[in-house]
Amino acid sequence: MKKIFTLCFALFSAVAMFAQETKGMFEFATADGTVVPSGTVITKSDVEDFTEPEDGYDTKQISTGLFVKPIKTDLNGEKICVKLRLNVERIDNGSIAFCLLGNCKNAIKEGEFESNGGFVDKLDDLQTEWMIGNDEETDKAMYGEAKAKLTLVVCRKVSLGTDKFGIEQFKYEDIGESSTITVHFIYNEKSTGINGINNADATVVARYAADGTRLSAPQKGLNIVKLSNGKTVKYIK
Repeated sequence: MKKIFTLCFALFSAVAMFAQETKGMFEFATADGTVVPSGTVITKSDVEDFTEPEDGYDTKQISTGLFVKPIKTDLNGEKICVKLRLNVERIDNGSIAFCLLGNCKNAIKEGEFESNGGFVDKLDDLQTEWMIGNDEETDKAMYGEAKAKLTLVVCRKVSLGTDKFGIEQFKYEDIGESSTITVHFIYNEKSTGINGINNADATVVARYAADGTRLSAPQKGLNIVKLSNGKTVKYIK
């Protein structure tokens, strides 16, 4: 019994030590690469207006402006990847959209949500924003708040072999947390409006659903739109 306890304690200590090594391997940062320290609480109330160029649909969003910055991309000689995990604590309306390496997902309620894993070798825009919901009667953005804890999770890509078609199957296995911040979104009569997304001369190049499926026309729910001016925007219809 004592041997089993000693072995379990040793394994637990090794895992804890390994997880501790992941701290700071990936950091949240601003567009210019300035690191946002782990533990920071950010309040965002700058509202962007967005008009869908094809059907004129109007919406509002509040962006975090956050990027992921790789500080160290290998652990004990092994190349490692990262995930973005959202713990949504409050969302009065709309949804929180978030991306990693252009792969976007959508959180519409309280709970835990996670991106796919990815190998990030340079500053990457997380494109994380609160997509404010519109009132069905007035078609105007509704006042409210949203709050989420964002965590960068270090992971490794583990091969599961190949399927019957010879295609490699794999999973992303968590190693430990790297950095965590909290974002509090507020939209009320005191919120500050900033310049809207300029798409007056832009056309839609491609349109995708939250799961990456290409769309031929706007759909109800989250739309991810790539414009001819190089911008990628998300909106909820």
